[in-house]
Amino acid sequence: MLMDRGVLVRWNDEKGFGFIQPEKNAAQDVFIHISVLKKMARKPIVGDSILYQTEVQNDGKRKAVIASIEGVAVVAASATPRTHSHVQSRNENFNNKSKAHSHSPRKSSFNTIIPLLIIVAIVIFGFKQYQEFNEAPILDQAPVFNEVPVLTNEDTQPMPMYETKSRTQATATPRFQCEAGKTHCSHMSSCAEATFYIQHCPNTQMDGDGDGIPCERQWCS
Repeated sequence: MLMDRGVLVRWNDEKGFGFIQPEKNAAQDVFIHISVLKKMARKPIVGDSILYQTEVQNDGKRKAVIASIEGVAVVAASATPRTHSHVQSRNENFNNKSKAHSHSPRKSSFNTIIPLLIIVAIVIFGFKQYQEFNEAPILDQAPVFNEVPVLTNEDTQPMPMYETKSRTQATATPRFQCEAGKTHCSHMSSCAEATFYIQHCPNTQMDGDGDGIPCERQWCS
């Protein structure tokens, strides 16, 4: 069958189609798709000389159904070795799967035995622990705790009143110092200070009636 010739004037590489301007009847460009050039060694480029056969579509436009790039090698001859290698690789995969399936029962049985051995070891260990617990000696007598001492009435008797009072006074007595010139109640700041002075400091004149209570009008009333 005779082939028409034309020049590729437009090509969209992203979408994979273009248009051929025929040498004869150049009034209408011919649509061409990359699928009819898939056996070529390279993709078409604008300016290539294209040999093609066309058919008319329903809309009246012509479309290339068989085409080749003039001067570019066809790689269709290498399809047979590829097919053979593909079949060979499929056969190898099938053989590998068959080997894997043949070994799978052994692996599954091995995987089943290991958990069983672990369970048996746990049971034996627990049984030995139970036996050791039962064989442990039991004490005949309960442990004896130290007795708590019992307080008697003598231990709980209160302290003498005079001793408690003297301790309270000793704790409550403020610390004062005898200072020269402080002999009258007007020099004192409290009853405690006046009492300290008549008991510990000489030449005080704060206890006129001698009853041991100083400054009865000012501080110790």
